[in-house]
Amino acid sequence: MDFETRYVFKPKSGGGTRPSKRRRLEPSGLHTSWPLRKSTFETLWSAQAQRLKDLQYRINKTTVDQISKFIRDTTEGGSIDKILSALVLTGPSIASHSLLFEQLSTTAVQPDSDVFVTLTSSVAPNLKTLLKHLIQKAVATDPEATEEADDDDDGQARLKAKRKPVRLLNYDLCALQHHVQRHRVTRVVVAFQDCEAFDGHLLSEVIELLKCWRDRIPFVFLFGIATTIQDFQSKLSRRATQCISGRRFDVVKADVALEQAFESVFLRDGLVWVGSGVCEAVLRRQRDHIQSLDAFTDSIHYAYMSHFYANALTVFLDSTISRSQVAPDHFKALRHLPSFRYHVHALLEDRQISLVRDLLENDDAILRHVKTHVAAGTSALDRLSHAVRVLHALQADPATTQQTPRSSLMVDALCGQLYASPWERTIMLRLRKTNSAGLRKLLLQLDAVAEEELGEAFREMLHELDQLLQEQTEGNGPLRSEEDLQHSTLRTTVIAKKVELSKQKLTMTKGDSAYTNLLHRLMSTLENYLARTLLDPQTLVFHEIFLYDLKSPLRDVFTPKPRFAIERALAAPHDYLDCACCAPTSDSADESTLSSSQPATAVLYQLYLESGAMINASDLQTAFIAIMNAGEQEEARVKALFQRSLAELKCLGLVRGTRKKADHLMKTSWRGL
Repeated sequence: MDFETRYVFKPKSGGGTRPSKRRRLEPSGLHTSWPLRKSTFETLWSAQAQRLKDLQYRINKTTVDQISKFIRDTTEGGSIDKILSALVLTGPSIASHSLLFEQLSTTAVQPDSDVFVTLTSSVAPNLKTLLKHLIQKAVATDPEATEEADDDDDGQARLKAKRKPVRLLNYDLCALQHHVQRHRVTRVVVAFQDCEAFDGHLLSEVIELLKCWRDRIPFVFLFGIATTIQDFQSKLSRRATQCISGRRFDVVKADVALEQAFESVFLRDGLVWVGSGVCEAVLRRQRDHIQSLDAFTDSIHYAYMSHFYANALTVFLDSTISRSQVAPDHFKALRHLPSFRYHVHALLEDRQISLVRDLLENDDAILRHVKTHVAAGTSALDRLSHAVRVLHALQADPATTQQTPRSSLMVDALCGQLYASPWERTIMLRLRKTNSAGLRKLLLQLDAVAEEELGEAFREMLHELDQLLQEQTEGNGPLRSEEDLQHSTLRTTVIAKKVELSKQKLTMTKGDSAYTNLLHRLMSTLENYLARTLLDPQTLVFHEIFLYDLKSPLRDVFTPKPRFAIERALAAPHDYLDCACCAPTSDSADESTLSSSQPATAVLYQLYLESGAMINASDLQTAFIAIMNAGEQEEARVKALFQRSLAELKCLGLVRGTRKKADHLMKTSWRGL
């Protein structure tokens, strides 16, 4: 067929009849709830995605406003000796730079009178290419300003300015000058998004060149700096440094932005909660690889999808669902949940036999029961998140102890390991020794984050503390509790030539005694509140519906191992093909046994593993032909298979040619690295 001009189709006998229609298979069992689960997923995730999107723009709002004001303050009549520049310290998160500069391109310039151009190191290998991209992006807003001429003999396109007979090269800054004069452009903002990735000599040359055009083109520079200003200055030449006049701007750090995003997702009221395992995996991935918030959003999105797509019982997250909308298999699956079984055992221990019988036999009863407990479970997790906020506020004094991130506290709380933990005991012991000044600040912070009932108790204690401070007459210092070190002294006693130290409490004032009682009441209130709210989410009934904590899908998707998978597939093709021809022989337990029935690339790869750093191509071909058991008639076909397999190994980056020995190959990769 490769050489024929036409092909005549000759159907077999009886082929003229129309094929039978395929009957559409209707979903059954647990699959019937997919439309309801999909609508619930889209509703919940759309709200969550909108919160994360608003957060990303809100995080850099202060920095964007400051840079916008700096750019607007620069006028065309400014000094031409130096180019005003904004040195934006973005931090090591290169992936988050694009969002920041995208915000700047929309808010920092006026669309009618300013031009904003973003340049990255990937499009600027040399000066000519950099100027070409700069001019093209700058004049792109005016489609009539330039028109691209046909390519010349030297392969370079030319630009023809409007109403100008001169034909300019596409890297000639005169084209940008004509555009500035024609449209009366006030500023041309050039943003070097990742200036550390630029070659230092190239960046210095660009700065010096554009400074020479400062009297004709009003340039303003933005430099995205991931390290420090000193490192950036060391990349530039002395002449280039003298061409710019910079001002420093700091953006929100990556760890601070991650904490805010985490709070937006995990510490907010909702029907779906992500468990401790997924939380820890996502946070570790973000901190180890310093990725952008978009990657964090993708991780949470995938967690939501995994929960709704794979778990048919998420249909019960819809509180308006009725029994007629759910197939009986869903109620059967509810009764097989581990949390429901423990719940039934607890009911039997309480002698609630009639309720257990209804739950096991009546679908309407278990539907009402699951709605009640799903609402109660999400409310319990909401109270747990508020308790985490209260505990985070208790460590408000950074001089006393190191601040623990709220995300780490939330992970421990979702594990059920935060209550009565060593960290909590340390915080409570420190609180017992707080003076009145520190306690007043602490009560104000607790009132801002606590729930309404607990906040009312804090406000009453704050009012009582203010009264104690007004009634204080002895001394001018703050009130102290009986456990404060200033209310105790060490007493030395010598008995039988042995020195004994004993702690003796001093006499307390009336105000200190009242303050101690107030502090003890606060401690009792906090301990009761934490004991009631810091529970283990795995003990909640039907937690499998509203709590997702499966790490394996996330780990496989967001931390893939493509190299390991390719090496394993080539070394043991039977694991993937599952065919009898590639299976190892019965007398050999090694799956990597060479066999002519295996794929040709797998055979060549196993020969590749047995070779050294330099591989003789002729010897490799001879061994390949011997394994494939090729006779004289099939030798040409086997050689073709060898060439194709070798090309595939080159495509995978395993081998390459060498100039020293034309008949040898260089091994560029070793297994397991």
